[in-house]
Amino acid sequence: MTSRWPASFATYPANGGFGERVTITELLHKAGYATGHFGKWHIGPEEKAGVYGLDAVRSIDEAGKKMIETTRGRDARVYDEAIRFIEQHKAGPFYLNIWSHISHHKIAPPASYVDKFKDVVVDESKFAAPMRAKFAACKARGGDVSEHMRRYLADIHTMDEDIGRVLKRVDELGLRDNTVVVFSSDQGPAPLEASAMKDPEARKQKGRNSKPQSAESEHSRLDSMGYVAGLRGGKTGMYEGGVRVPWIVRWPARVPAGRVDEKSVLSGIDWLPTLCAITDVKISTGDFEGEDTSAAWFGGTHTRTRSLFWKPSSPGSSAGIREAQWKLIYPTRKNGGDLELYDITTDPAEVNNLAAQHPDVVQHLSTKVQAWVATLPKEYIKTNDVDK
Repeated sequence: MTSRWPASFATYPANGGFGERVTITELLHKAGYATGHFGKWHIGPEEKAGVYGLDAVRSIDEAGKKMIETTRGRDARVYDEAIRFIEQHKAGPFYLNIWSHISHHKIAPPASYVDKFKDVVVDESKFAAPMRAKFAACKARGGDVSEHMRRYLADIHTMDEDIGRVLKRVDELGLRDNTVVVFSSDQGPAPLEASAMKDPEARKQKGRNSKPQSAESEHSRLDSMGYVAGLRGGKTGMYEGGVRVPWIVRWPARVPAGRVDEKSVLSGIDWLPTLCAITDVKISTGDFEGEDTSAAWFGGTHTRTRSLFWKPSSPGSSAGIREAQWKLIYPTRKNGGDLELYDITTDPAEVNNLAAQHPDVVQHLSTKVQAWVATLPKEYIKTNDVDK
C-alpha cells in the first residue's frame, strides 16, 4: 500500500495505520479511479470509506465473524461486494483490494465442501521433508493429517470458486482485456508450532497478550496445511518458505498467458511504483522503497537495482537482505546465532550456509543491512497481537 518497509513503522500498521505516508489507493483516487477495499482490513483503526482515498470499504473483522458465510466459502460475501463494486464502476477506471481471509486461521469450510475431498488420503512420502515435519507435529498434537488436509483443501477450493466468479464477471462486462488482476499472498503458510495454550512462555516470547486458546481452537490450528514444497520455514520467518509467495498476473491484452518467470525478483514493496508506472501516475521514486517491476509483468525480466530487506518490528531482532542471488540473515543481540548466507538461485531450500566461503559477500551485505537497521525506529509501540 505504501511501498515502505513494514519495520519502518514505529507502530504496527495493522493497529496504527500508515500515518502520513501516501498509499496507492490515494494516488489512484486522485488520478480519477474509483477505489474499494473488500475483505480483511488490518491497516489501522479507522475502518471506513474515505480512509486512504477509498470510496468503499467492506471488511471482515479479526475474529472472522462479520460478512462470513456458512453455506458457501467463508469469504463469499466479500467477493459479492467486490463484484458489485466492479459492476457499479465498469464505465470508468477502478481499483480494488480483495483481501481474502482464506487461508488464515480459523479455517472454516462448509461441510458440503469438505465432503468434496472425503476420499483424500495423504501419502506423506510424496511430500518434502519440511512438510513431513509438519505432519509429525500434527500427529504429535493428536491430529489426523488427512482430516486436516481435507479441511484445508476445502477452504482453498472455496477461494478458487470466488476468484473464478470475479474473473467471470469481469469477462461478462467486457472488461477482460483492459483489467489487470493480480493474485498474491502476504507470506508463506503458518507452521504448526508448539501449543501456545500449553506454553505461556511461548506466548510471552511472541509478544502476545491474548489469553490461552481453547483446546478446540488449538486443534483447529492443525488445519493449517499450507505447503511450500522443499522450502525452509514459513509465516513470520525470513527463510524462503516465509517470504516466497505466489504472484500471478492476468491481463490478456498485455501479459503473455502461461508464462512462468523464474528470473525476476519482485516484492510487495514494488506494488505502488509498478502500478503508478502502468497507470501513468507520476511519483518521485526517491519517496518510495520499491521499484517499477512492470517489465516482468509484460513478459520481460526485471533486474533489481535496490536490495530487499526483512525484519520483525522489534528492536534487536534479526534482519535479512536479498541482493542478486545472495540472501543474508543477520542475527542481532536478541536472537543470537550465526550469520547465514545462501545462494538462492542454486539453493532455494537454504541448506548450504556459504558465509565461511564468501566473507567478501558477507561483509558487503552486513554493511548494507546494518545501515538499513540504523534508519529504523529505536522503539516500537507495543500493541495487542492482532494476527492470531
